[in-house]
Amino acid sequence: MIRCATFADLDQIWQLRLETTELLKKRGIDQWQHQNPTYETFKRDIERGEFYVMEHQGEVIAMIAIKHGIEKTYNIIYDGAWGYDHPYLTIHRLAVKKEYLGQNIARELLRFADQLAISSHTYYIRIDTYMTNKYAIRLFESEGYILRGWIMLEPGEGDLRRLAFDKWVEVEK
Repeated sequence: MIRCATFADLDQIWQLRLETTELLKKRGIDQWQHQNPTYETFKRDIERGEFYVMEHQGEVIAMIAIKHGIEKTYNIIYDGAWGYDHPYLTIHRLAVKKEYLGQNIARELLRFADQLAISSHTYYIRIDTYMTNKYAIRLFESEGYILRGWIMLEPGEGDLRRLAFDKWVEVEK
């Protein structure tokens, strides 16, 4: 079941964040290896009603932020262009507990984002990932996202470049 996260979920969300950090490190991916995303980031997402969890038997097994409005790090795209100039949703903080990897849960969360885009009449979604995160790249492309170029995150730690993808969500007839 996918639902809006609550503050009661924060401990499990943070544990999933830490577990994902370790998984990415083992895979040689620098993403999430520094302070971001912080505990406060998750709290803000929940306060804004922009954070969702997948729950199985009372346990948070996956998470995703689906945000409305302008993502300022997407204002400039390098070596390409966004596919559309329309209002969009932005996906961040997609993660699945390692014992559930390979069960299409991340795909379910992305499809949930598609349905949210349709229900909010915002049919355009943008997402980014670390340059070497071949797992995310393969997932995004398999769900119809198109690589448009790359963006720069705001100053922080690690490599700030991210591959930028977008997708126009088609309404099924």
